[in-house]
Amino acid sequence: MAWWGKDGRDRKRERQVEEHRTIGLLNAVLALAVGAVAYADWIVVDNISLGYLYVLPISLSGLINPLPFTVALAVVCTALTDVFGPPAESLHLRVIHNVIGLAGFMIVGFLVTLIARQRDRLAAAVRQQRDDYERDLVLAAQVQRRVLPAPPTLPGFELAAAMHPARLLGGDYYDFFEISEDVVDVVIADVSGKGAAASLLMPSLALALRSRARELSGPAAIVKDLDESLKQLSNGAMFVTIFYARLHAASQTLEYACGGHNPPLLLRTRTGDSWWLEESGPIVGILPNAEFSNTVVPLERGDILTLFTDGVTEQENAQGEQFSMERLKSVVRSKESVPASAAVAAIGDAVSTYAGATEQADDLTVVVVKVL
Repeated sequence: MAWWGKDGRDRKRERQVEEHRTIGLLNAVLALAVGAVAYADWIVVDNISLGYLYVLPISLSGLINPLPFTVALAVVCTALTDVFGPPAESLHLRVIHNVIGLAGFMIVGFLVTLIARQRDRLAAAVRQQRDDYERDLVLAAQVQRRVLPAPPTLPGFELAAAMHPARLLGGDYYDFFEISEDVVDVVIADVSGKGAAASLLMPSLALALRSRARELSGPAAIVKDLDESLKQLSNGAMFVTIFYARLHAASQTLEYACGGHNPPLLLRTRTGDSWWLEESGPIVGILPNAEFSNTVVPLERGDILTLFTDGVTEQENAQGEQFSMERLKSVVRSKESVPASAAVAAIGDAVSTYAGATEQADDLTVVVVKVL
């Protein structure tokens, strides 16, 4: 399963191979049609010419082949009509019939070829527009990946994150805000839908959070403010799930508010215990008068906090089974002793391996916080 999709040149080659294969199959049908008409004209029907039926394979040839090939086919069909059709009363009539037949076949072939050329021009224009759009998406995806922040330094903590869009552009979002020397906010969010539509909302989401993170009193107030902003921005057309955490290095505590997002996993390596941070409020951007609350969790040395989007746990394998929260927990447990960045990479690799050849269904984002 490739996170970033196939290279554009590979797709172009595949498209060309498929087009050549299709043309080959259609030419095989064309040959069979000519043979069927000739056989019927020769064996099945007496005293009546079926040569007019050659118009069908000639028309098909005009759609898929160059004009010289179609002209040659018209000549062949004229000859077949002359050989297998009923004999003419005189040489003079035979010549006239053949000339008229050939002229008719060539007119049909020429007109259909003109139609095919116009179709090809339109198809080329559509392909060009599609390629231009894809190039724009690739550039936008590169920009999107570049603006994803690097984890900041916070005494006593190690942070890492990664995002793998299901398409070129993703609707997942993560960020870090340095509130002070010993306070860092960590946010992960999932915009409804995926692709370009969802990605367009991300910059507004990031701007709204970044501008208010230092002004408001804590995670719940920040999520509440985002909820109001999003309702004004999208008028209820789109929604966001979000988990907003504030790490306090001095007190080694986690303060968080959740707006309908997947509950993060907190693993306590000292005791082997683990639990999901399930205190949550409503999805952001939908409900009127939505309320959110802060929850404070004490942290210990060795704790591992794993934030993720549903692209992790809901990714399916070939049998239609989801990766699940339990498998995520097992991966995190197996990476207790590795750096946070290695744990993030291990989760992505585990989901990819589990999916196998199954297409990535949703954006996948992981943030790992380790207490040192």
